[in-house]
Amino acid sequence: MKRIWLFISKLSSKINKYWLTLIVFMIVTQFFGDSNILDRISYNRQISELESEIKFYQAEKKKNQEKIDAIQSNPEGLEKFAREQYIMAAPGEDIFIIKE
Repeated sequence: MKRIWLFISKLSSKINKYWLTLIVFMIVTQFFGDSNILDRISYNRQISELESEIKFYQAEKKKNQEKIDAIQSNPEGLEKFAREQYIMAAPGEDIFIIKE
């Protein structure tokens, strides 16, 4: 602790005490405050990840809306969708499931 005070006293003799106070204040607020630099970097990373997720889900929403429109526009598309997704069959048909 004595070394720190010696360093500060030597530094304060060379630097104006107001500049020293300003430097200490900046260090304390940037590294030890509620909104420090490390938290800001972490928040910016989270924001960019969330923005990329938003773009992904918007693209998925658009793709699914196109599928819904295609299915609702013609009854054959609806029948094809039901057969493929829900393994439905018409009366008298046999279904064979082949797994890869």
